[in-house]
Amino acid sequence: MTENKPDMNIMSNIAISSIIRAYHCPRQYYFHKELKFKPSESYTVCKQVSCAYPDHTEEEIWNMIILIQPDISPDARSFLSSCICAMTHTPIRPWTETDITVKSDKVGIYGLLDKYDALSGEYTLTRCTTAPKNGCWPDDAIRTAALLICIEETSAKRLKGMYIEYIPSGIIRYYEPTPKDRRRLIQIIRQIQDVNRGLFPSKPLHPPCDSCKYYEKCEKNKPKTLSFLFKK
Repeated sequence: MTENKPDMNIMSNIAISSIIRAYHCPRQYYFHKELKFKPSESYTVCKQVSCAYPDHTEEEIWNMIILIQPDISPDARSFLSSCICAMTHTPIRPWTETDITVKSDKVGIYGLLDKYDALSGEYTLTRCTTAPKNGCWPDDAIRTAALLICIEETSAKRLKGMYIEYIPSGIIRYYEPTPKDRRRLIQIIRQIQDVNRGLFPSKPLHPPCDSCKYYEKCEKNKPKTLSFLFKK
């Protein structure tokens, strides 16, 4: 799930995509927040597989993907093939609406809901990652908690959980956020608010430095110590 450019009514709110980036490390949000947004090719592919009608051929799905994201790499075609193969025996969750902006002014967040089915009342999150062995990934638990808070405020419906489609694995799971997920969500929102006020965030206990593209920038911005003042 990605966020479209927000309307002016929610410009002061925090995107759920930003919350996920800060979940991994608040410094990733600090360095990324000024960069231009670029849609994920893998998400575009998975979203179209998720929304395709049963009689759509791979060629038809690919042509639709090109219309949606004209600059997509031709290499994404093989990813599409593998996703379609993975979903062959997995019933796609039904939908009557897609790409629905939801928000919560209470906690100051907004996001894009992938699918809603008016007939069943189901809400679905589409992911372009493989599924974990059990349950959902920790960041998807945060996504689900954030989306449900927004849905409850937008539609005045109290929901326990939602479906998560792991398209590359052909696996769909139902997840109900825990109090721990919601506490973590609130903590991340506060961290982002601090960054937006100009504070440079601290690293988490287990930062993803080895795979972080901002590692060099992060090292350059390390807080300087005053230990040199005490050298003899």
